[in-house]
Amino acid sequence: MVKSLEDYCLACIARHITTFNRLGNHLSLRHKEVLLERMCWHQQLTPEVTPSIFYNLFSHTLLRVNLSYSPQVTDRTLELLGNSGCLPTSITLNDCPNVTDRGISCLTRILRKTEVLKLKRLHQITSKGLKSIVSRSLKYINLSESNGISDEGIIDLVHNCPNIEKLSVFELHKLSDVSLTQVAAILGGTLTEIDASDINLVTSQSTQALAEHCRNLTVAKFESCVRLDGSGLIQMAERCDLTDLWISFCYKISQPNIDIIVSLLRAKERMVTFNAMGIGMSTLSMQMIAASCLTSLSLCGVTALTDSTVDMITKATGHSLVNLDVSNCLWLTNRTPAAIARHCHALEKLGLRNMKELNGRELCPLFLDKRAKNFKSITLSGSKNIPATVVYDIVSNCTSLKIFTVAGLKDIDDSIAFALAQNCKNACQISLKNCELTDKGVCEIAVNCSKLTIMALAGVSHLTDKCVIALAENCHELRELYVSGCPKITRQCITYLKDCAIGRVCVKHTIPNAPIGLLMGKDLDTGQYTRVDNVEFDSLKSKLA
Repeated sequence: MVKSLEDYCLACIARHITTFNRLGNHLSLRHKEVLLERMCWHQQLTPEVTPSIFYNLFSHTLLRVNLSYSPQVTDRTLELLGNSGCLPTSITLNDCPNVTDRGISCLTRILRKTEVLKLKRLHQITSKGLKSIVSRSLKYINLSESNGISDEGIIDLVHNCPNIEKLSVFELHKLSDVSLTQVAAILGGTLTEIDASDINLVTSQSTQALAEHCRNLTVAKFESCVRLDGSGLIQMAERCDLTDLWISFCYKISQPNIDIIVSLLRAKERMVTFNAMGIGMSTLSMQMIAASCLTSLSLCGVTALTDSTVDMITKATGHSLVNLDVSNCLWLTNRTPAAIARHCHALEKLGLRNMKELNGRELCPLFLDKRAKNFKSITLSGSKNIPATVVYDIVSNCTSLKIFTVAGLKDIDDSIAFALAQNCKNACQISLKNCELTDKGVCEIAVNCSKLTIMALAGVSHLTDKCVIALAENCHELRELYVSGCPKITRQCITYLKDCAIGRVCVKHTIPNAPIGLLMGKDLDTGQYTRVDNVEFDSLKSKLA
């Protein structure tokens, strides 16, 4: 896919922004926001261009500010933004390692109308920085993985922003019940969604406070909160309007408590999503789940899940179930996919990862009738006994696929890649790790699946720079590329890919045994990519001698 003229023009402006006179007068608001975002992604916010950015892009009319994934974003950048006079409704500052509390305090004067604030992975900010965030209009704040924040900062935040509806404090390891109980008491009925996953100090005291004060809570995520025993969750299930509950890997929750939680949620008939991976559950819980009108169900690794319970659940919920993931249940046999194919009529997402006992042939009815066009996500990675013929049926008939992962499956070669490219042109996430592909198959995918955002090809050792160039020239929305263990792909080509992409591309390219000085080049006679570094040259010279 060729870049649009608009994208080419924006890239040209970004490279030469210092040479334009009064550029800001000729750019629309949307173009200013996009330019600022892309220059940040491509590490173009150098000290030399900072004055031009201030005068041309930091307009008082900015509504959406995204300064993410760049070490060039500093406290000085945020100071200039704060002095611009803009009143944005959305501010995103994710993964900027040089932003400190001082930079956050510079934003105080522009937060009056801000509704969305994202401060993920800012490792230098502390509770002191959160004290300066004051906004009665703030409705959603994401502080995930900014692990310098403690209880004090969260308490100050909710005091200063009492209308927060959605709060994400995922992986803030310093937090405890002290802050979460205050969050519940202060925000009360305003809070509708909370993500407090992976916080080791959280106990049932927090969930009990949420149950008491936050009756309008609909989405609660407490995955990997290993101190929860389930007593507070029982109260939440009874008092809150929960529709989505995520409690995967909360190993301390007992089976009796799980039974009560599931039965209470079932009685309200509001539960839509239930994620309980790795949790000990009883047959009673399975029966309660079967009696619910779920649309999304994730029971990865749940030991109570058997072929018969899968049959019972799919028979009862098959008319409404849209997302089903029973990965890592190694004891399930081919009766499970047979039950899924027999009962599920609305599936859009199916997860069967690491299911070594399955051959997948019983799934074929799903992919050979009208249901095939409903599928948007199929993940089969690690289920090594699923044959290539089943995979071929999937990519030939599931034309709406957006996510497709078959890492590690046998006999996945270029024929599968060609069928995928021809039939699944809306695919945006593809994983073909450790498969038997060549450049031809990957190039075909690159040319036809131009909406790709994530491509995983690690361990496919035959790939060269040719396929990376095809991705660079056709998949301009690419965000992540995994090519570790591909020794014929060079760093120079990876740099070219990053330069061609519209946004920021995260590339994982680790080659433990790569030859020193490896360099690939295109042979103009054959069109193939071969080594052209000194090692190859010396080898050729010795042969000629």
